[in-house]
Amino acid sequence: MNIVAVGGGTGISTLLRGLKFFDEIDISAIVTVTDEGGSSGILREEYLVPPPGDVRNNLVALARDEKILGNLFNFRFSEGFLSGHTVGNIILTALTKITGSFAKAIEYASQVLAIKGKVIPVSEDLIRIVAVYEDGRKAIGENQIQKIVGKKIEKFYLNKNDVIIFDDAKKALQKADVIIFGPGSLYTSIVSNILVQGFIEIVEKNESAILIYVSNIMTQASESYKFLLSDHIKVIEKYLGQKLHYIIANQRILPEEILESYKKEMSEPVRIDIEDERIIRDDLVEIIIDKDGRKKVRHDPLKLASLIMNLVR
Repeated sequence: MNIVAVGGGTGISTLLRGLKFFDEIDISAIVTVTDEGGSSGILREEYLVPPPGDVRNNLVALARDEKILGNLFNFRFSEGFLSGHTVGNIILTALTKITGSFAKAIEYASQVLAIKGKVIPVSEDLIRIVAVYEDGRKAIGENQIQKIVGKKIEKFYLNKNDVIIFDDAKKALQKADVIIFGPGSLYTSIVSNILVQGFIEIVEKNESAILIYVSNIMTQASESYKFLLSDHIKVIEKYLGQKLHYIIANQRILPEEILESYKKEMSEPVRIDIEDERIIRDDLVEIIIDKDGRKKVRHDPLKLASLIMNLVR
């Protein structure tokens, strides 16, 4: 069974960590190339390469040995002239310069990490995303978009009209039995992939593929402020141009302590507000402690992957 996950760095990497334990599937991750923050943004601007951060996250998630090589790729320097950069980002940038191809760099890094499956950039072009809000304000680039909170995005597009889907991404979608969108940021991680020229048409022609959307557990102030589950579904289906077959959503009620913490970020649980036979509900939450000692909610990798495998089998 060929499974394709579509998204960004943090969300689908969680899903991939669970899927890699199932032997009967071939996994491909199609990853957005519009990140502009942190180390990725600096390397993109200075070396004119696609941002490596999201790709690195997914490579590490699929690595057979995350503890040694995975930790090496994710190691982030905290001082000196390399402060803020991760080893994996630097390696991917260097390999891109050596080979002249971001895709080739990913291929070599995949061999080093002995990953299960493939990580594929949706395009090798240097592209930016543009959001137009309900009040007419426009934000260009992911950094600007993340700074505007509490506003509804009315229009979302790429800054170039001629961005063509990367050939390996095209092939993965053509032979996919299952295409999973998310989890991940609604616009910057998921819709940014769908907008690439050729993506919609390829998915449309693959009539046998099962289309699944994994909803985020929490809303995001910059992209899905006060969004209900139905709002998320409408956005995905609007840009995709067709109906999803299944929607996976978390139904666990979160502890008040965590809810209060997220309220400070203008974030709240995505509420299931509709009755729809396509919706699969389950307790999918894993509570982790971040580097600042704060409790955060994430999808439990094995719970999510097991739910999807049982569904598509």
